[in-house]
Amino acid sequence: MGCDDEQGLGDRIARFRVRRKLTQERLAERAELSVDVVRKLEQGRRQTARLSTINALARALDVEPSVLIGQPTTFEARQEGDSPSVLALRQAVSPLTELLGEDADPEAPPTVGALRAALRSTERVRREGRMADIGVLLPQLIRDPRTAAHAHSGADAAAAHAVLAEAYQVAATTLAALGREDAGFTALERSMEAARRSDDPHLETMGISTLSWILTKQGRLEDAERVALTAAERIEPGFRSRPIDLSLWGMLLLRAATATVRRGT
Repeated sequence: MGCDDEQGLGDRIARFRVRRKLTQERLAERAELSVDVVRKLEQGRRQTARLSTINALARALDVEPSVLIGQPTTFEARQEGDSPSVLALRQAVSPLTELLGEDADPEAPPTVGALRAALRSTERVRREGRMADIGVLLPQLIRDPRTAAHAHSGADAAAAHAVLAEAYQVAATTLAALGREDAGFTALERSMEAARRSDDPHLETMGISTLSWILTKQGRLEDAERVALTAAERIEPGFRSRPIDLSLWGMLLLRAATATVRRGT
């Protein structure tokens, strides 16, 4: 393991800042952050940062956000046990702080706009299927909306739950793709719970589609077919249905058909 793997977030920020010949003040200005944030991160007085903060620093330093957070080389190559990214993702999905009733985040909760921007910032990584980068970015992408959902109320809380539901869904598919279907199932359960508290009525249906996919990967083909068909019957579109409703209905039918074909019936 190289020295870069042993460095913390602040060490990497400082290294790239010096490489770009920037002062802390200039970096803060380019990232539109306070100098105090940059100093605390570089000095190790803050070990983590909001994904929006990391994105801002990455843009200012002209690097990928996953490079600043630290990307383990063992994420996809390791066969036995859980690599650092998978462990971090498991901990983000099922944090000990919730069981103990602790508040481990000293920062003020992020705004809904910042949450949505952070989620959008990962779209290219997800679209390209860069599993290592996804695994590195996801833990913070889950923590931020969870913090906001607990802190806000009313419409802001519902919007934060919507982002959280999507983040959990990404975690579920990532973990399942890595062969950690049990952890993926837990992430999906949390996604469905967040979706029910959100302001987006389509998130729960998307979660059911993901559930059918995970069940198919587990070999639970009859269950995969049943949950997809049940949901499809519930949302069966009519003449005036919107395109998104038609799309979700078709996706559920495709999930059910995939399970049926694999069952050989």
